[in-house]
Amino acid sequence: MANDVHKGSAAQRAAKSVEWLCGAFAVAGGIVLAVIAMTTVVSVLGRKFFGGAIAGDFEIVEIGCAVAVSLFLPYCQLNKGNVIVDFFTLKASQPVQRRLDALGCVLLTLVAVLLTWRLGAGGISLYSSNDQTMVLQVGTWWAFLVVVPSMALLSAVGILTTVRALSGDSVASDGAAAPDAMS
Repeated sequence: MANDVHKGSAAQRAAKSVEWLCGAFAVAGGIVLAVIAMTTVVSVLGRKFFGGAIAGDFEIVEIGCAVAVSLFLPYCQLNKGNVIVDFFTLKASQPVQRRLDALGCVLLTLVAVLLTWRLGAGGISLYSSNDQTMVLQVGTWWAFLVVVPSMALLSAVGILTTVRALSGDSVASDGAAAPDAMS
């Protein structure tokens, strides 16, 4: 039925959209990492067997790593993949642990919002000043076109995980239980 597409509240549909974007960003991060790995292998083999590496290989790896990490962060936060130290809270009650988790999510959200703002401003500044890499002479600002939306998505995920922590809901909107954080 056509109405099945519109089942659930607006908040549930928004959560599903955020979860889908997190997955898509993580896949894109994996693709970027694969390209970085291939670039490194080709460059090393070229240096060994053909007397020359890929020009600017370290610049490609440097920028690619920044992009890949930013693409993975929202998925990691959504799935409680960040490392936590629960030594002091292990014996705390569930409500206390939930509030502390929510506080951590709020702090992460605030940092993500700050990073989104400052990285956006920094990207604009780099574009305006025509900043370029040393070897390849490509603009350094283009990576910000990926990093800034990743930080914005991380901000949205921070809000979502805060709400879930406060409500005691560790279940993703698709019904799968979110994995426990690493201890």
